[in-house]
Amino acid sequence: MKSLPLLILSIISCFAGPNPKPNIVIIFTDDMGYGDIGPFGSVHPTPHLDQMAKEGMKLTDFYVNSTACTPSRSALLTGCYADRIGMGRGVVFPADSRGLNPMEITIAEILKEGGYATGCFGKWHLGHHRKFLPLQHGFDEYFGLPYSNDMWPHHPGVRHLPLEERIKKWPHLPLIEGNDVINDMVSPKDQEMLTTQYTERAVSFIEKNKEKPFFLYIPHSMVHVPLFVSEKFKDKSGAGLFGDVMMEVDWSVGRIIDTLKKNKLEKKTLFLFTSDNGPWLNYGDHAGSAYPLREGKGTTFDGGCREPTLAWWPGKIPSNSVCSEPAMTIDLLPTIAELIGAELPEHKIDGKSILSLM
Repeated sequence: MKSLPLLILSIISCFAGPNPKPNIVIIFTDDMGYGDIGPFGSVHPTPHLDQMAKEGMKLTDFYVNSTACTPSRSALLTGCYADRIGMGRGVVFPADSRGLNPMEITIAEILKEGGYATGCFGKWHLGHHRKFLPLQHGFDEYFGLPYSNDMWPHHPGVRHLPLEERIKKWPHLPLIEGNDVINDMVSPKDQEMLTTQYTERAVSFIEKNKEKPFFLYIPHSMVHVPLFVSEKFKDKSGAGLFGDVMMEVDWSVGRIIDTLKKNKLEKKTLFLFTSDNGPWLNYGDHAGSAYPLREGKGTTFDGGCREPTLAWWPGKIPSNSVCSEPAMTIDLLPTIAELIGAELPEHKIDGKSILSLM
């Protein structure tokens, strides 16, 4: 098995030519279990992720910082343990006033300083007030939900109440573009189109920025409950609603890879696929599987924080390879910074560039 440090060394050794700065793409799904994609043993059909693994690398011991949405996302983007930067106290709710401190430096800010176009399309969940939104944290473009898709008046805990009572606890779910709410009452029908909309926005972003380096961050709302899928994938997986939703997430991966290949960007792009935490097992067949790991979301057993992770970069990352070296999402910021020759934040971060392991 090739170790992750050797993988990064092979990437660095291939930097030659007029534009050494690679594009960076990160898909960060929601509540996906270790056993929910084909390369890690899933029974759900995920042909594009299967191909991604064949053309790239499986990271079998890759961990997130937290087993809940908000702290996990803050750690990925800042390279810091969530508890140390004030984001470890559970998830941000619609009534909360907190969010990611503007003083923290994100991957997007480092890359933007390095001349990158930056786009985020999906679930943010690092504060929904304007000062906390993606455009204030280094992203040029944003489209998506400010928090989890179950934080709305259709939440099962309040569905028995009249609507006016429900919205006292769970206000209507907004959809945001840039800094502005473009739909202040997301409906179940709207949610069916989220995965498609995030993906098409991402494709458009690639097309628009294909002549310069870009950072594309796609934090999908799925497979967090409630599950929604577009008409093109309903009843198509043969594995129930969860399988249908997984098919659409897999389709999203395929659309991104096809777009990169169409524009001859595959050899210039590092593409990472992982999830924010393990499956929400309380939801039965609407949740995924952490098999063969123990437990899921909300626990610090491996099923809660060890995630199915793929790395793809044709010509740089060895095809059909496996890395069993332990690593974490907090390591991505310093690793990406070193890959592009950028300075790390002046303040303390907790992640380590994987190059230092050599």
